[in-house]
Amino acid sequence: MYKSNNVVYCNNIGNSEVVIRYPQNGDVEAMLKYINAISKEKTYITWQGEEISLKHEQKYLKNQLKRIGEKETVQLLLFVNGELSGISAIDLGERIKCHIGVFGITIAQIYRGRGFGKLLMKLTLEEASKNLMKLKIVTLEVFAENEKAIKMYKDFGFIEYGKLPKGNLYKGKLVDDTQMYKNIKVN
Repeated sequence: MYKSNNVVYCNNIGNSEVVIRYPQNGDVEAMLKYINAISKEKTYITWQGEEISLKHEQKYLKNQLKRIGEKETVQLLLFVNGELSGISAIDLGERIKCHIGVFGITIAQIYRGRGFGKLLMKLTLEEASKNLMKLKIVTLEVFAENEKAIKMYKDFGFIEYGKLPKGNLYKGKLVDDTQMYKNIKVN
């Protein structure tokens, strides 16, 4: 069963104390600050400069905690020196898609390219394999020009299965969207 203080990883990496754990109710302010900072960057994510409200983030977190308890999602928060610096999740689909999990990840700008994303992705995939009993396939979408992310996903065994030309409106222009998948459990 999900425990609100469930720590998945705790270690020092270089001079940084790194903790990766499941979210808890008290994380809403840190999550709001984090997602709004990421949104302002207009990086390779869905949020492109929008300001997320506290009410929206409270509703989101409440729903995620419920889904974690019902074994319908895995979500991990990365803290570096006590500051929220990354979020990753695998959310199961519904009905005929209940065996497919959708993967998402963000890492704070100052920690990109330092291995934190790989660590968070590895642990999220492991937690999903252990806790999401219906999970058979993980999918993700990535901006086709985000070559670093695509390489990382391929290193984790994800396979490209499609491309949607002009599938994302990014910084005022339409860019391609790449879809990838990874089989988790064969049945």
